[in-house]
Amino acid sequence: MEHLRQRLRRVVLDSDTRAGRIYNLLIFGTILLSVAGLMVEPHPMRLPVEAEIPAWVNTLEQGCLLVFMADFLLHLWVSPKPFTYLRSFYGLIDFSAVVFFFVPQISSGLILWVFKFGRVLRVFKLLRFLDEAQLLVRALRASARRIGVFLFFVVMAQVVLGYLMVVIESGHPQTQFQTVGHGVYWAIVTMTTVGYGDFVPQTLLGRLLAAVVMLLGFGIIAIPTGIVTVETMQQARQDNRPCVQCGCSDHRREAMHCDRCGAPLPLSRQLEGS
Repeated sequence: MEHLRQRLRRVVLDSDTRAGRIYNLLIFGTILLSVAGLMVEPHPMRLPVEAEIPAWVNTLEQGCLLVFMADFLLHLWVSPKPFTYLRSFYGLIDFSAVVFFFVPQISSGLILWVFKFGRVLRVFKLLRFLDEAQLLVRALRASARRIGVFLFFVVMAQVVLGYLMVVIESGHPQTQFQTVGHGVYWAIVTMTTVGYGDFVPQTLLGRLLAAVVMLLGFGIIAIPTGIVTVETMQQARQDNRPCVQCGCSDHRREAMHCDRCGAPLPLSRQLEGS
């Protein structure tokens, strides 16, 4: 039994074997099929009528449920620490992919929406198969403080610009800016280059201010993109191999020795493969 568990662990948890790659492709395809079935879901706040859902969708959902349930149970069985896996992000996503298949026959629109929304969470199972997703998460986590400070200043700028627009437009008899909230809403919509057109400046000075806000919007969109891009490049160049001497795990991928103490580092998978 233990031998079978070890063999299944290589298949379920690792993708460096032929069986593991086939297993991953099976789960990946099942996720895509289940998402396709979600596309024909009726209104989420009420129970669907039988005629609203094609027969193939129910068959597809049942097949996906069997695959997801088997995947979840296999992960629990082969995981070295099942309860740690169950409390992890992927464990919760795998659990929700199973439990939210069973939508209760209830009349409460809110509870029904919660169960149906939980079924959408199965999309996050795809993250397990994307190594770049882990890199992006680390980059976002490392740059979260800088992006947060930047967004704070953006919000302050939008409040000031919205207030200026209200002051400028207040002298026009047909002004649409009645409150500062209207001005802040207009500043957000304009700076993000959405431009709904429900609030339009009527004065020449107001239109000049609107042009300035539109031009600022291009720069504001580009700045956080640059922050995340630089951090992603830095994360891609780093390696998490721990040093046996000092324990430092922040190294360049091509490094042969620790950047802190100079001790030899264990070979990375890329170097072992070459």
